[in-house]
Amino acid sequence: MDYTRIAKLHSKVFSTPRDSPEREQTYSVLSEAERAAVFDYDMGIRSGRIKAVKINEQEENGTMTYEQFKQKSDSDEKGVMQELSQFAMKCPELYQQYREKWQAEIAEQQRLHNRRLTENTFKNKPYKSR
Repeated sequence: MDYTRIAKLHSKVFSTPRDSPEREQTYSVLSEAERAAVFDYDMGIRSGRIKAVKINEQEENGTMTYEQFKQKSDSDEKGVMQELSQFAMKCPELYQQYREKWQAEIAEQQRLHNRRLTENTFKNKPYKSR
């Protein structure tokens, strides 16, 4: 079984919004065997039976990967905002997904940092002064 081909089909189907006509259309174009393989691949990834195949399709299309987005969002270099805005104009749904994931990661890091600060602040003090 060629997992890279199935992974490309999987990404093609699941890159469209959930419950949308585009997803239905891309799914209906597949043959019965391809549908079964994509479904099996999706269930295998979700259950952990199959490791997700890294696809360089994003690099082929010229779109940004999440790691590249994260690096560019964290950097203070000149011109990076222009690249991000061009990416947002070219792929608005992907940009939104990346942005939400990145903001969730930053919020989690901030929450953990604040938790460590408060734990260290009240660690050796008596209960009364807490």
